[in-house]
Amino acid sequence: MKFSLRDILYASPAFAFAIPTFPVMIFLPALYAEDFGLTVGKVGFFLFIAKIIDIFTDPLVGWINDKKILSRKILLLIGSFISGVSLYKLFLIREIPYEEYLLVWIGLLYLGWTMFQIPYLSIGYDLEKSYYYRTKLSATRETFVLIGLFSSLCIPMILQIDNLGLAEYLVKISMISGFVGVFFLCFFVEEKDTRNPTIILKTSFANLSSNIKLIKILIIWFINSLANVFPMILFAFYITYVLGGDDYDRQKTLFFYFLFAIIGVPFWTHLSKKTDKTIAWSISLILSAFIFIFVIFLNPGDFFIFIIISCITGLCLGADLVIPPSIQADMTDLHKQKYNEEISGILFSLITGINKLSFALGSFFVFGILELLGFSTDLTVGKNSQNFIIFCYAIVPVILKVIAFTMLRKFKFSEKELIEIQNKIN
Repeated sequence: MKFSLRDILYASPAFAFAIPTFPVMIFLPALYAEDFGLTVGKVGFFLFIAKIIDIFTDPLVGWINDKKILSRKILLLIGSFISGVSLYKLFLIREIPYEEYLLVWIGLLYLGWTMFQIPYLSIGYDLEKSYYYRTKLSATRETFVLIGLFSSLCIPMILQIDNLGLAEYLVKISMISGFVGVFFLCFFVEEKDTRNPTIILKTSFANLSSNIKLIKILIIWFINSLANVFPMILFAFYITYVLGGDDYDRQKTLFFYFLFAIIGVPFWTHLSKKTDKTIAWSISLILSAFIFIFVIFLNPGDFFIFIIISCITGLCLGADLVIPPSIQADMTDLHKQKYNEEISGILFSLITGINKLSFALGSFFVFGILELLGFSTDLTVGKNSQNFIIFCYAIVPVILKVIAFTMLRKFKFSEKELIEIQNKIN
């Protein structure tokens, strides 16, 4: 898979925004529970509230994007600044001044990410119209995302530092690379603006609710997103309290996981070209479910087998990252042709909102139940807590992946249909 210069310049900011994603999504709950003394129940509650607020900001930012209230590049510049300050406040500290500190700054970080991500995806939608090359553009962007995640893992493995020390390096790298990436995007990538500032939010959401094909793909997206959330938020706890590992074991496993995700990006992109986007994504879903079920049978110390499982599921992650955004771009054209309105910002806010809703529900459920079971990082983990971690980490995602696979097999949208739709638009 060859990368064009335009696609590279467009994708470059994704590297910087991906670097802190890994610590925020995986290590932040453990960091504030283990090092800053918050109970897992409070951590889960604060993350849930912040995500719920964040979910409601997505359509608002999408509406601002589509109404041309601000330039998309100005909007993402503001989001970049808020994100940088919030990362500093979350990680470059040695103690928290008050319990709600996590809620305040994680909420602002989510807002900054939203203000960057929605106009960023909207710009990408206007850059490419081809059925296959949309997937290729998405693959380029997600490759930079995975390289950012991969880099955030290489640093602690090379320097042998703990999570608090890791945070300082990652925040600084994210800020510097973010400045460079956003500069390239703003000054060297043309903004092909097709937005219509006359849209009415109420009318747009009425049209969205009647777009059955769009609703179907969003439901599949939500189920699969939820399937990915459970292992994500429980990964650190599973490694520590089920397999008996430490920080190094976490880092080593994730190193191979994201390495194979990078390998998976060109593989799934090529497969989607040879077959179909939905077929390629379906294969990845059922393969991931089949392989991950073996996690149930692992015993303490089975890290070699766990790494093999992580390599294969990491390969499947490549499809989850590349194909759904490309399908959503196609759905944006479908909506534009059907309802004569260009609302790429609102449409992409739906998928970012779904990702956040799944994370909020997963966090609230998992940490809430662990609190009821008496789980504490300061105490010996009981059998009930351990079984619950295994159930949510391994069994629940497999069930959800199978459901998503079954629904996706019934979803049809070909390149021929997209060409016909685009011809009608033009």
